[in-house]
Amino acid sequence: MPQAGEGRESHRVDQGGEQIDGNQPPLITVITPCLNAIGSITENLCCVLATQQILEKAGWGLEHIVVEGGSLDGTAELVANHAAQHSYCSVTSNIKGGPYAAMNAGLTQASGRYTHVLNSDDLVLDPIAYANFIMEGQRKGATVLISSIGYFRRPAKQLKSLWIAESIPMSEEKWQRQLLRGLHYPHPGFIADTRIYRKEGFDEHYNLSADYKLMQKILIETARPESTLIYQQPLVAMAEGGATGNWRAILKGRQQLAAINQELGIKASSVKRYWGKLRQRMRAVPLKIVIKPVVSSEL
Repeated sequence: MPQAGEGRESHRVDQGGEQIDGNQPPLITVITPCLNAIGSITENLCCVLATQQILEKAGWGLEHIVVEGGSLDGTAELVANHAAQHSYCSVTSNIKGGPYAAMNAGLTQASGRYTHVLNSDDLVLDPIAYANFIMEGQRKGATVLISSIGYFRRPAKQLKSLWIAESIPMSEEKWQRQLLRGLHYPHPGFIADTRIYRKEGFDEHYNLSADYKLMQKILIETARPESTLIYQQPLVAMAEGGATGNWRAILKGRQQLAAINQELGIKASSVKRYWGKLRQRMRAVPLKIVIKPVVSSEL
């Protein structure tokens, strides 16, 4: 079973296997849905730009698809200007129907080997480690890559809590049992083969939990321990809040989660799942880690 991220010493940039030329598809597509995100989108664009520059030096490409939902606060103009300056970035505008509709719109265009949804208030904490993780996935033939994530609260830039991605058992049977008993992973740290991601897509019927359904379906039906890579250090951080981050939404999502579990054959209590989510929000970080987003003069 591939494992990664046991220590910082692995954060070197290498060729990640066979190089690709400019005519080959990018190694990863990053999809960023956004709506009135002027307060956070610049940091998102900067960290993706830093990752793109690192991968480019190693001979790989990155594609950034920003799905703009019709912002009125200057976000649309900012991302359009950024895309005009950087050919790896494109903007799809005026997608209605909420964040999952935006993610699906991005998936239809994705051409990378892997796809990662990085919301407008999400950050790549360590672009070098992130780039190396993706290249390691390519080198090892992984179909799913999962990293731990951190939570922070604006305007402070310190990680407040962590969600640690659990290791995968060597036994496929044991892992399947764990998944069907409710084992799950955080969506901001979830990266998958684009063909698999697009085939499943986000079920927009579940307006609070479509990401959970997509991940669990891929992990239960497609992923295997030997083709799933785990990075147990947090590579991505997300701001607390948003559509599913408040207490009311967390509790409201129980009903959707129960329906998804029944649909996928997961024998786990939605109460237990959401208590775990609430507890995860309160999991203290032993050391204060100050987030220092990469700022590029090229943005």
